[in-house]
Amino acid sequence: MTLDLSAGQTHATAVVIDGSGLLIVGPSGCGKSGLALQMIALGAKLVADDQVRLVQTARGIQLQSPDTLKGKIEARQMGILDCSFEPCALLTLVIELGKNEPERLPYGKTIQVGGAKIDLIHGANVPNLASALMVRFHKR
Repeated sequence: MTLDLSAGQTHATAVVIDGSGLLIVGPSGCGKSGLALQMIALGAKLVADDQVRLVQTARGIQLQSPDTLKGKIEARQMGILDCSFEPCALLTLVIELGKNEPERLPYGKTIQVGGAKIDLIHGANVPNLASALMVRFHKR
């Protein structure tokens, strides 16, 4: 699996936890915004919802929000919410919500994003995913 940078942006949601950028991908309606909202409630910050710019930089792949979507996130049955946000973050992890992980403790999955190999989690139907991600990336 790869994410193509040539399009400039992708249908996804991105959050940042203590400097680590997480890109949430998957089919429409799979819960990308919902996962991001749970993580925001636990202390993450929004980078972008629905559309995320992927920009190759000297430091890695940068996640950015299109100007029209900055600080906006969709909450099903409630509408578009305003929230605090970070303008950009370096991509550390891709969470694929469209795929189940058959292994209980999977290790070493990656995805090619531009010129970088990025860690990958298949996150469909993972209980407590938001909490686990917050624990993994929160710097103490």
